[in-house]
Amino acid sequence: MKPSTEQDYHQRIVRTLVYIQEHLDDELNLEQVAAVAAFSSFHFHRIFRGLTGETIKEYVRRLRLERAARDLKRLDEPIIQIALQAGFEAHESFTRAFGDMFGVSPSAYRTAHKPAPEPDSGTHFDDVSGYHPPAYGEIPPVEVKELSPMRVIFLRHVGPYNEVGATWGRLMSWAGMRGVFGPSMKLLGIVYDDPDVTPTDKIRYEAAVTVSSPMQPEGEIGVMELAGGNYAVAMHQGPYEELGKTYQWIYGGWLPRSGYQLRDVPAFEQYLNSPRNTKPQDLATLIHIPLSR
Repeated sequence: MKPSTEQDYHQRIVRTLVYIQEHLDDELNLEQVAAVAAFSSFHFHRIFRGLTGETIKEYVRRLRLERAARDLKRLDEPIIQIALQAGFEAHESFTRAFGDMFGVSPSAYRTAHKPAPEPDSGTHFDDVSGYHPPAYGEIPPVEVKELSPMRVIFLRHVGPYNEVGATWGRLMSWAGMRGVFGPSMKLLGIVYDDPDVTPTDKIRYEAAVTVSSPMQPEGEIGVMELAGGNYAVAMHQGPYEELGKTYQWIYGGWLPRSGYQLRDVPAFEQYLNSPRNTKPQDLATLIHIPLSR
């Protein structure tokens, strides 16, 4: 562990939290916020969530609701006006979100207010001084490996991750007809977007298999080389729907203490078994996060 590296990560996140607080009503751009933190926008969304326990969208929403709660106590403005200032277009959606957070309706809160619930990061609308990263407990084992470049054929999927099955089916059919299968072949998923940040219909994912001989692109099938170098490698055991939790542990729990920085290349997953013949709880996935020093 390198304490100075961990402290640096935390200082950069606090700087980001202050910036968001000061621009709470602005349309925040991911690249702009990442620049404030001096993190690559390639991985920033996962770093932010790992170190705060919330996505940027969730963080902004919470701060706006906390501000609305303050205004309900201090101001005589109509509730709909406070809702609009918090970024909600309708009284009903504001009431629902406020109730989910505070456990009471805005009108009931105004009559007898309750304190805001304590977030994982210890920060609030008017105070980031209590910031601390979420308590992850025992972090899954992470191994740093130096990988050689890998040549792959791939098929791009755009849309929800839980709909990649058809893409894999087309890729495997194409590969099977051309004799690509072999004992050393690896099944990889190249992940470009975080579903907690990117709109569902714009999520980019590439189903890929390694090949040992030169191949040419054909139709929708592409060919590329995955970058070699150092990667943080961790095992995720369980359903694919819970992969995000393991990513959060790596980015928020392991990375700040590791002494490593991130490279501007995508993370990828290696699937060690198949959901066709494996129970969800027994699925084994190796997550690879690209590193530099």
